[in-house]
Amino acid sequence: MFRIYYIILLLLAVDTNLSTSAPTIHGPDFKFDSQIEQAMFEFYVDLFSYLSFYETNTKSLFEKALQDKTIVQNKDLQQQKAILAAYIAKVNERLKPLPKNATTLDGFLSVVAKIHTVNLFEDIVQKFNTTALLEPSETDELIEDALKRNGLVELINELKMRKMEFLNDFLRKMDTYVATLTEEDRRKSHRIVDWYHKYQRESDDERANDVFTHFTRLFARF
Repeated sequence: MFRIYYIILLLLAVDTNLSTSAPTIHGPDFKFDSQIEQAMFEFYVDLFSYLSFYETNTKSLFEKALQDKTIVQNKDLQQQKAILAAYIAKVNERLKPLPKNATTLDGFLSVVAKIHTVNLFEDIVQKFNTTALLEPSETDELIEDALKRNGLVELINELKMRKMEFLNDFLRKMDTYVATLTEEDRRKSHRIVDWYHKYQRESDDERANDVFTHFTRLFARF
């Protein structure tokens, strides 16, 4: 689900030259080298905000599930409870404000860490998705029921909606920026432009794969 964000972050790292001293809180006189660089930076900040929202709300869901009466009273769920508790602890470690040096490598890695946390949430939900298990256990069903009672389905739908709104807004900005690029800007940001054109041509299924395989070799050094 979040492979596209890895790709765009890698493109951002390449085309905006992440350093150890790049500014994050830009003053009124600060100017980006290109419009695409500005669009990518805005994407970066918006992505951090979205991932923080994701972490906060998935953490809250797990906390509510652990407090669910059927879970609290069952002594056979220690292993399952530990999985949810470990996720909560992981989010608590990473739920921090956007670093002041967000455009440096440290800021980049903080977003990557958040993406890992989100992927962990999806793995946990899938682990207790009884419709996808060949032989779901009673404990799997108890955890899944507790998650659903406390808003799992509604939360997943909201997160999907927010993700699409966020991504579509970014693509609308890219439409505008790419259409008005100078030749010099196209040369400077050619990796982002190439990715953008490829993404536009893909089907929904292909977009779901987020052209990850295509870029893995190109950006392996990162």
